[in-house]
Amino acid sequence: MSSNSIEKLRTILKRKATIFHTGGRRPLDSLEQSWIGRVTVALPAEEQPVDVQGNAMAPIMQLYLPAMPFVPQAIRDVKLLTVFLSPDVLDHEDMEGYMCIREYTSVEDLVEKDFGEAFMHIKAFPLFPELIENDYPVWDGEDIPEEYGDALNNMDEEEPDYFEDIVEEIHAVHKIGGYPSFIQPGIDFGEGYEFMFQIASDAKAGLNIVDGGSFYFAKHQNEGIWRGYFDFY
Repeated sequence: MSSNSIEKLRTILKRKATIFHTGGRRPLDSLEQSWIGRVTVALPAEEQPVDVQGNAMAPIMQLYLPAMPFVPQAIRDVKLLTVFLSPDVLDHEDMEGYMCIREYTSVEDLVEKDFGEAFMHIKAFPLFPELIENDYPVWDGEDIPEEYGDALNNMDEEEPDYFEDIVEEIHAVHKIGGYPSFIQPGIDFGEGYEFMFQIASDAKAGLNIVDGGSFYFAKHQNEGIWRGYFDFY
């Protein structure tokens, strides 16, 4: 198998991403600090979001995007992004109506708010960003797009093993940009949707999404609608 062919495919596939490290350093006393398990601000008129059954959603993440080394093009105008989830979200395969993502293109009018206990009562921790230059998709058989499957099959000599020969590392952590670190194969957000960020199980914060799973969030490129999905082992 040609090393040049492998390197060419790696170059085509790899994407930039910002991954997050939970805690380990003193948080900034500033709105520029990102958090897991905490949302501190909103517009004056914004109240605690509720799900389709009228239950209060809980805060789970707050991201200050200008501090990120990489942000997808579709949300580069966003300064602050906050995420709330319904306590019943894991009981519904479709997350619509059980999640709330708020985007702010300016932070000037935001005020401090107390949204109560975090989702699943997880412990709040500051998040510290790190740039990743080479995030790769988690592909398992049917997930591989036809054009890349053909490239794999047409390589010199023996057929390569995707995870051993192509992928350098899978970043199944809190992440913005790059690829979703799906655990289950065959996932598709739908036409026009682009993956934006994920919230992963986090031992330090005490967040376990069923069994080591993750939440994934995609945004429609034209309509701006958010769609969520979760899976687990």
